[in-house]
Amino acid sequence: MDLEDMSSQMVAADTAAEVAAEVAAADPSNRHPKKSSQTCIPCRVRKVRCDGRRDVCQNCERLGFTCSFHDATSPNQDSESLTNFTLPRRRVRLACANCHSRKARCSGETPKCARCQSQGIECVYKPTKRSGAASSAAQQTQQGTTDSELESVSSEPPEKRVMTGKDNQGSHHGTQGADRQSFDSNGMSMSTSINREPFTFPDETLIQKTFNNFFRHVHHVPIFSFLHRASLMQRYHAGMMDKALLLALVGITSLLMDLGPGTREYGAKCIDECQTMVLQDLENPSTIKIQALVLIMKHRMLSRKFTTAFMLAATATRFAYALRLNYENPNLCFLARESRRRLMWALLTIDSGINGGCSDFTLMPSESMHVQLPCTERNFEFDLPQVTEYLRPVPTRPFPDDVGSLALHVRLLWMRSRVLYCTKNVLGMPEAELAQLPELVKVLSAELTGFNDHLPASFKFSESNLQLRAYSPRLCVYIMIHVWWRQCHCDLYRMFLVGLKDALPQSGLNRLDLHFVSYCASQCYEHALAMADIFKLILALDGGLPVTDLDLPTCAYQCARILYFGFQTQADLGLTATQVHEIGTRCLTIAKSMDHVPAGSAIVSDLEKLIARGLSTDVPQNRAQTPNANESNLIPQPGMSGRNPIQQMPVMDESGFANMPIISPTAHLSSPQGSSMSTPIPHSVHRPPPPPQNRGSLPGTPIGNFNMEKPNLAPVMPPEGIDNNNAFEGAMDGFDFNLESFGNTGLESTSWLSGDWLNNDYSQTTV
Repeated sequence: MDLEDMSSQMVAADTAAEVAAEVAAADPSNRHPKKSSQTCIPCRVRKVRCDGRRDVCQNCERLGFTCSFHDATSPNQDSESLTNFTLPRRRVRLACANCHSRKARCSGETPKCARCQSQGIECVYKPTKRSGAASSAAQQTQQGTTDSELESVSSEPPEKRVMTGKDNQGSHHGTQGADRQSFDSNGMSMSTSINREPFTFPDETLIQKTFNNFFRHVHHVPIFSFLHRASLMQRYHAGMMDKALLLALVGITSLLMDLGPGTREYGAKCIDECQTMVLQDLENPSTIKIQALVLIMKHRMLSRKFTTAFMLAATATRFAYALRLNYENPNLCFLARESRRRLMWALLTIDSGINGGCSDFTLMPSESMHVQLPCTERNFEFDLPQVTEYLRPVPTRPFPDDVGSLALHVRLLWMRSRVLYCTKNVLGMPEAELAQLPELVKVLSAELTGFNDHLPASFKFSESNLQLRAYSPRLCVYIMIHVWWRQCHCDLYRMFLVGLKDALPQSGLNRLDLHFVSYCASQCYEHALAMADIFKLILALDGGLPVTDLDLPTCAYQCARILYFGFQTQADLGLTATQVHEIGTRCLTIAKSMDHVPAGSAIVSDLEKLIARGLSTDVPQNRAQTPNANESNLIPQPGMSGRNPIQQMPVMDESGFANMPIISPTAHLSSPQGSSMSTPIPHSVHRPPPPPQNRGSLPGTPIGNFNMEKPNLAPVMPPEGIDNNNAFEGAMDGFDFNLESFGNTGLESTSWLSGDWLNNDYSQTTV
């Protein structure tokens, strides 16, 4: 066989093999089975990796999708399935606000994620595009659920959520059973909440603006100095900021500062909401609630709502006594103890301003304060423990160089309250009992003089010391120390200005030595002129007036009132009409520094009338006569001419206190060093005299010995091992009758609940 034949046979064989292979491939029975798909349709549509697990893959199981694997014989069947398949819309689980801000992993659980639940903080989820309808539907379908459940269902952010009636820790203390059915999530009755507009929480911009303005311009006012900035900001950034306290800060700051258009009206709504939240949870007192109440009371007073502040003061005081804040707590760090001390002194300041020298209205007598005076601002800011004095006794030696300005302010206002107690009781005494009045005035005057003499050189008033504080946050308290010192003298001596509303009647003054009366009147005018000189130096400061309380405008009004009265009655002031008018204008300029608040505006209005008309309306013809007991006492009160907020309430005319039972002024002027006031002023025969052993002190209160041991008072240094000091330590601790009481009163839960405590004599409690 030649080569050509062999080649032809090989080609034919190859062709036959190819044909056979093609025939075999065309036969379906000879095809290999197609490999099953390892990606389900939902994962393929979502373009994610699928684990290929049959029945349901891991992704579909997690997201709740219907998992399907199509092993179709048609090559176009998979593409058709992908085209017709649509994924259900699922809301992506976002991290809560706290985890997001801390960049921590969030489990996304509801009502609280694992991290927020373990740390005990509020868990809030930020909004999504469809959160509006979802949140409203959730609130409509979940009537009766707790506040935390409502917040977890709603994905509204803090600035859009409706405020709920919770306590300061975010827990709910609602009613149970049938009573709960009649209240909504805000704790209000359904009929009331239907007509009430939902309250919108302040946004982050307003909150940050509030913090900056409060601690830069408002915190230096003595009554607001109980908040520690670093502790507050740390609590806020950790998501533990109390809602009521935050709303109170927004309210008081927006009233005293301009935070933008409409913020002052919105701040008033914040105060209303804060007050509602606190009053709806009265059964759970806490230090933070008292802080919020102090800010609410000041807002009410600045807004001329004195009746509300008057009633809220009783609630705040009861909270403080229930928590034993008037005693040192040895279990807290220095910052927390100092913050509580300042809070108690703020309450005492408010109480002394409200009662105006009326013992019946006194909620916090100084004898109940067993805490140290405030330390310096630097030590409080930087957590440097400092040993300070107690309020009592009256110091007989110079103050230490490291004394705090706030401590001096508290001590001076305590002296003023003693002056007001004295003058109020003296004005109500029968004229036959005024024999010891000169001795009484001598003791009070000596205490005020000693206070000024004991001041360190840097605290004494001078133009240079004032200029040194022109740009300091301590300017406000420095000014008020010296203005109040002058005002204390005016309060003490003005009862000798014949014809003035606050003075003794002419018949009573006739029983006193003429030279003594003339000396007291000249002292009153002298201190009023010195106060006017202080105002002149203040107005000359380059930095301008700082933010103040109502104290400065009130003192300015009293200064102008006394000097105008002296000029009208032809007293020997050595001033011309032009000079008196210039002083009145100066006082008006001082008062206008607070005319943006309603109470300050009322003072400005009264002062303008005083300058325009003199004191023609302030010297009634019948003031020289003893008040008639038969006349009605329920008469309207003047604007701001009184010296305490009680006169702004429709309670009782000042002349009506003459008919009340009178406590001897010596009861408020006891001195441990002894004084010439050893004999109390006698009272009428029909009043039983006090027991001899209680002379010079409040009845039943063992305060005669100021050097007695106080075993319940805690050491000054903080406990060992405290690394994270915070002024809010223990701020959420509630009142428990079974807990240790730092006052050692012996109040136990069994005696309280059974009513046996009413039969106990607690007046002899050792402090």
